[in-house]
Amino acid sequence: MSEKTTPSQTGPGQDATAASAHGHVHLPDSWQDWITTNVLRGCAPDDMVKIMVDNAFDPVFARHAVSIIGGIGSRLQGMPEGERKAALAQAGGTRYAASPIRLCSLLPRFTVADREVELEAVMTGPNIAIIRNFLSDEECDEIIRLSRGKMRASQVVDRESGGSYQSSVRKSEGSHFERGENDLVRRIEARIEALVGIPVNRGEPLQILHYGPGGEYKAHQDFFEPRDAGTAKLTQIGGQRIGTLVMYLNDVPEGGETAFPDIGFSAKPHKGSVVYFEYMNVAGELDYRCLHAGMPVIRGDKWIMTKWLRERPYEQ
Repeated sequence: MSEKTTPSQTGPGQDATAASAHGHVHLPDSWQDWITTNVLRGCAPDDMVKIMVDNAFDPVFARHAVSIIGGIGSRLQGMPEGERKAALAQAGGTRYAASPIRLCSLLPRFTVADREVELEAVMTGPNIAIIRNFLSDEECDEIIRLSRGKMRASQVVDRESGGSYQSSVRKSEGSHFERGENDLVRRIEARIEALVGIPVNRGEPLQILHYGPGGEYKAHQDFFEPRDAGTAKLTQIGGQRIGTLVMYLNDVPEGGETAFPDIGFSAKPHKGSVVYFEYMNVAGELDYRCLHAGMPVIRGDKWIMTKWLRERPYEQ
């Protein structure tokens, strides 16, 4: 499958001011950058059109946009590698400061630790990536099997006290694995470290979450708001959260997307895939565009495994 890239700062829900009966027919500047970046990475036009249609563009309009703007970008494909990378950075990589996390190459397929994975989509404003084939079907099934029987009602962070409590904004049940708890956990942790370039001890334990029909997690940030009274306690060990990996453990028949409402982008749950997003750069600046939600499960259920990354070693 071709690499798909979605560097959109302002999604179609914000800038697409005109729409036909079939979707948006106005192309924001951010989506023009997206098409150019995809072409430079060698994406197939049909893949780009599909992503645009999934993000509420009119299919005919999307095909014309890819054809016209892609034709300009394709002229850059024959340039020397150094110039090509510079052009790629200019097209989509200069809007957000460099992150402490070094995610990936320009290649659609690359190896992380013991496994070949596929970069399906990546954007730079904010920094989000979708990686396919991160977990095998057997690994996903085993994680779910090991988690059954020890799930408890999920809680949310108390922003004032630094504690936690149950809330209607989060309808799920959860559990976790201790770091290095078994061979499977150690293998996945090594894979995460190879993917993001962050040592295992700078991550919180792997969290397992299960959402039944109607289960959801309303829009929220994963980082701790600096202005909140409870943040000093929450960051005392490990510092601020800097990035999140959400690993999908099953296919969801309908619903359950990880949606980023401020940029009009969402990731569909696919067994074995991971959506990765980072929200703090080396200057300590937080990217509030990483507001996200676990959309309601309409049919079936949803199992995910989450990893939160920290500034410093997280040792409790």
